[in-house]
Amino acid sequence: MNGFLHIGDVAAQTGLSADAIRFYERERLLHAAARSSGGFRLFTVADVADLTFIRNAQELGFSLQEIRELLDLKQTSHPDCRQIEQLLEHKIAIVRGKLAALRKLERELHRAMANCESNLRRAPLGRVKDCPLLTDISQASGRKKK
Repeated sequence: MNGFLHIGDVAAQTGLSADAIRFYERERLLHAAARSSGGFRLFTVADVADLTFIRNAQELGFSLQEIRELLDLKQTSHPDCRQIEQLLEHKIAIVRGKLAALRKLERELHRAMANCESNLRRAPLGRVKDCPLLTDISQASGRKKK
C-alpha cells in the first residue's frame, strides 16, 4: 500500500468520521486524496496531521473559513503571527459577546422562575389558572431583542 492510509484508518487516528473527512475534502480544507485502482481514497501522514489540526481548530471554535486561513498561514515558510493574533482577538470578542448573551438569558430564566414560584405561592393548593411564563412567551414575539 506504499504508506497510504484508507479513510477508516484515518478516521480512527484523527477521531473524525469518514463523512467529516469527505466533507473537509469537499470544502477544500484538505487536498483531494489520491485514489487506489479500486477508487478508494488514499491518505498520507501529512493528511492525518492536517485533519488533526482541523479537528483541534474546530474544537477551539474556529469556523471553516478561519481554519482555511490558519491552514494557509501554517503552510507558509514564515507564518505571520500578527495575523494569527488578530484572528484570536476577533474570536475572543465573539466569545465574549456570546457569554454576555448567555448571562442575559440566564437572568431572564431566573426571573421567569421567580415569577412562577411567586404565582404558585399565591395560588390555593398550588392550583393556578395561568402560568406567567406561557403568557410572557406568547407576548415575546413583539418584543425587540437587545
